[in-house]
Amino acid sequence: RFGAGKRDEVNRIAGNAITLPLLLGAPVTVLCLTFPEPLALLFGGSSELVAPAVGYLTIIAWGFPCQIFGATVDGLLRGSGNTKTPMYVRSTAAIFNAILDPFLIYGWGPFPMLGLPGAALATLSAQILGACLSAGYLLSSRSGYRISIPDLRPRFLILRNIAQVGIPSFINGCVRSAMGSLFNWVLAGFGPAAIAANGLSMRVMMLMLSFMGPGVAQALVPIVGFNFGAQNYRRMWKTWLTASLSLSGIGVVLSSLIILFAPTILAPMAPDPELLELAVWALRLKVCTIVLVEPQMMGIFTFQGMGMGTRALALTMARNVVFVVPALLALAHFFGARGAFAAQPASDLLGVLIAGGMLWQVYRRYPVSASTSVETATRP
Repeated sequence: RFGAGKRDEVNRIAGNAITLPLLLGAPVTVLCLTFPEPLALLFGGSSELVAPAVGYLTIIAWGFPCQIFGATVDGLLRGSGNTKTPMYVRSTAAIFNAILDPFLIYGWGPFPMLGLPGAALATLSAQILGACLSAGYLLSSRSGYRISIPDLRPRFLILRNIAQVGIPSFINGCVRSAMGSLFNWVLAGFGPAAIAANGLSMRVMMLMLSFMGPGVAQALVPIVGFNFGAQNYRRMWKTWLTASLSLSGIGVVLSSLIILFAPTILAPMAPDPELLELAVWALRLKVCTIVLVEPQMMGIFTFQGMGMGTRALALTMARNVVFVVPALLALAHFFGARGAFAAQPASDLLGVLIAGGMLWQVYRRYPVSASTSVETATRP
């Protein structure tokens, strides 16, 4: 709509998108504040962890509307071609969170020592700051939007179209949450140390993935879509190959360093010897197959760029559910917590075969030889 110059329609869509955080975030906040303990148990919390989890949840829940609002504005700005401002806003909020954490957790300076609730309060404050910065920029003349009060009125057709576009990502998010709960439920049978070890390994894993260029995925989708529409299949497949090889190469280097120095990395966060041993096992297992993950992820984003949402969703479900659940239950039964940690790597081994087969099938349909001779820019 931006490219077509339909500014009024753009503003109506943006206004309805902004209304969604209130329609979705507020009920979730009320639910979490009303039933915090059942939700903590539902998501795999053990009896020892329920009390601190409830304390954390009842604080962080107030920020859900701000979190959804910030993500919505990020999408609106990226859709208008502005990719820098969301980065600045997220970075500012993250830095503010990191600075505020020790003051509220350990009671530095005039602040009281709050412990885990302090971490939740710091995160809530950062979410509010991020939402305020996003709102300020969106309302400014630089954003490209001119949203008025009537634009905020929910319109069924607009909300339906937004939902249709967002359903794959929504399902993916639900799957991740459900699988996280299942992992915690299985690991709870091996004690709180197993759950904590999984959490610590995931933190390091997410930090590693942040260094592997998440922006590559955001850039891959429009480049693939543009070249697919132009029937420039040669450049389209070259884009997938370049992204897969470059990220896999970075993954090999980072995962090798993490495997070698896992005890050193985790020691400050895991003072208990049992926890440290389990966390090292979990982290090494999670990163050992990262070289196989990136081609699969780039395949998923390639399918999205080609408009093949069903294939993208099928591959996502295969590697995150169909293969993981049996592997998790079987390996945990025979090998305990260490077996549970190996479920995702085992799924990655099977997933790369499925991804390769699906990509080959699509490649045969749109081969390089069928590419047009027109060489145009790779971005819309």
